[in-house]
Amino acid sequence: MKMKFMGILTVDAALKAVESDGCALQYVPAELRTEAVALKAVESDGYALRYVPAELRTEAVALKAVESNGYALQYVLDYELFVKIAAVFKIDIEI
Repeated sequence: MKMKFMGILTVDAALKAVESDGCALQYVPAELRTEAVALKAVESDGYALRYVPAELRTEAVALKAVESNGYALQYVLDYELFVKIAAVFKIDIEI
């Protein structure tokens, strides 16, 4: 009998998946992408910020992502937030 992978079906499963690999967020269905899941993903891997939907890219999520990996700053799309976070982490930016 063949087993069929059904994907990530619950928020708990999504949290476990992104806890071990933040970039697994790209495989989490849109309806399960909550701020809690986004925070857990970027805590695990700051680069996961690229998979966080725009409406969930809050200051808290962006701060956690850059704290996890400074290069995640490139995925902070809001200019004012970008400058604010760069200042918090004393990242020299040239614009």
